[in-house]
Amino acid sequence: MKIFITGASGKIGKNLSNFLINKNYFCILNSRKKIKIEVKKKGFYNYRKDILEKNFTIPECEVVIHTASNTPDNNNKIAQNQLIDKKIFSHVKKNSKIKKMIFISTVAIYNQNNKSKKVNENSKLLSKLKYPTLKLKSENLFLKNKKIKVYNIRVPGLLLTGKENNFISNLVEKIKNLKKFNIYNSSQLFNNLLLINSLNLFIENLIRKNFNSGNILLGSSNPLRLNKIVDIISNYFNVNSFVSWKSSKNKGFYLDIALAIKKYNFKPLSTQKSILNYLNKSYPKNV
Repeated sequence: MKIFITGASGKIGKNLSNFLINKNYFCILNSRKKIKIEVKKKGFYNYRKDILEKNFTIPECEVVIHTASNTPDNNNKIAQNQLIDKKIFSHVKKNSKIKKMIFISTVAIYNQNNKSKKVNENSKLLSKLKYPTLKLKSENLFLKNKKIKVYNIRVPGLLLTGKENNFISNLVEKIKNLKKFNIYNSSQLFNNLLLINSLNLFIENLIRKNFNSGNILLGSSNPLRLNKIVDIISNYFNVNSFVSWKSSKNKGFYLDIALAIKKYNFKPLSTQKSILNYLNKSYPKNV
């Protein structure tokens, strides 16, 4: 089976590429950069082409995994995401060999002011910011292709990518370095995180099995209150945290991953186990 991966030099694409090649899938890695693959196998090649170039095309393959995206860190180029996604949609639709498409979306589509409630694939209170709005438009666009299986994965903060910059990784750094900081709502439940390997395993599951198309929300199981998460991290480093707890009735949400578990055979790790796994691998105590 041949798998075409866009954004293969990014944090998700690179980790996923290494994972799938090690699992003996043949991967066509699309990026503008030369990609260093941490495997000794030859089951891949680097298709170095900008998606927005006129002569871009999708090589012969059975599965497309679309991870390429300009993030909010690159605000000036966010508008290009819609052009990129429309071009991928057009080329996938024209390629009769393609049987499945997996699109990496984001939990950022949900409005931050969800009143601390649980959100799922059908929640209506959504963000109006540009980046998540375009992701949502692309989800709807890709699902218009009824000839293949389409899976839009709404991904939360990823851990162990080597390029963390999310709530948990930033919280860990603040506690470890004894910095003063504010957090809203100490009793807010939180499971808005995922180990990169859990994502990789889930994507392989989508490749191997014939699930129905749809939007899929991922996260960890057994949500924890934020004050408990602060305690876990503080205890790991054996320090006192300098958190100042604020309160807001509107801020926050956590994730209902029941559909992913029931309909897509997702096997999540608990929130506590995910955090401890991240801490043990990123901040080993015996080093």
